[in-house]
Parts: sequence; C-alpha cells; structure tokens
Amino acid sequence: MSDMRTLAATLFALVAGAAAAADRPDPTFHARLDRGMCLGSCPVYTVEIDADGAVAFAGYPSQHGPGVPCQGLRRWRASPEAMVQLKSTIDRSGVFSLKSAYEARVTDMSAFIVSVTRHGRTKTIKDYAGQLVGMPKAVTEIENAIDVAADTRACVAGTGKH
Repeated sequence: MSDMRTLAATLFALVAGAAAAADRPDPTFHARLDRGMCLGSCPVYTVEIDADGAVAFAGYPSQHGPGVPCQGLRRWRASPEAMVQLKSTIDRSGVFSLKSAYEARVTDMSAFIVSVTRHGRTKTIKDYAGQLVGMPKAVTEIENAIDVAADTRACVAGTGKH
C-alpha cells in the first residue's frame, strides 16, 4: 500500500511539474508554418507567430493562379486566447519526440513545414503527404492550430482583408 501511495505521489508531482512548465512564460516561443507549392492552385504562404502574438503572413502565387488573396507580407496580432490554445496544442503533441520528416513517395503535393520553438528548444517537421506514411495526427493538429491562432482565414480562403 505504501508503494502505491509513493507511486501516486510521484505521478502527481510529475504531472503538476509538467503543467507548471507549460504555464510559465516563454519568451522564446515561436511557431512557423510554410505551405508550399503543388501542381495545382493550392494556397502558398508562410505564417509566423512570436511570443507576443505578433503574426507575419506572406502569401505567394501558386502554380495556377494567385494562390491566396493576400499576396506579399501582412502583419497583425493573434488574440491572447488563441495563443494559449496554440501553446497548449503544441505542448500536448509531444512535438520534440516526433520525427523530423514524414514524406510519402508521391508527386505534385504541397509540402508543409512546421517549426516550433518552446522554452528554448526548436523542432522542425516536414510533412509531404505524411499521413500516407504514418505521420501522427498531432502534426496536422499543430499545422491547423497555427492557422487558427494566426487567424489566416481571410488571407487564405477569404476576402484578403486582414
């Protein structure tokens, strides 16, 4: 019984410590998503978010058409709530234990490159049709979370007014 209590106390301390680490301020935080060109008209852009919530979005032409409504560099701020959600998604993902690349042997797809800096550690992951080769769902969740936190909808599929 004593061993069970010791184990429970140890697990509680580990979980509490991990939660405290995730909650502490992180001035090194940075997230970047690059969505590359494909053979068609897929959106081509880079979006970055820093620790203060500053968003930098750069849209580029696609193979066939403008790619995204927002061409060139645009800047705005992510909401504090969106930043909390993004950091939480990244922390839950186990990003630092993931492979650096998930690449299927196919052609004409868009490559997604995610780069995350958290508490001074940086991880970059290339996703080229990664779900076809067993890429964990967490990578797609991080990609989507960066888009959501940065609120890229208007610049990717909307009006271009951001």
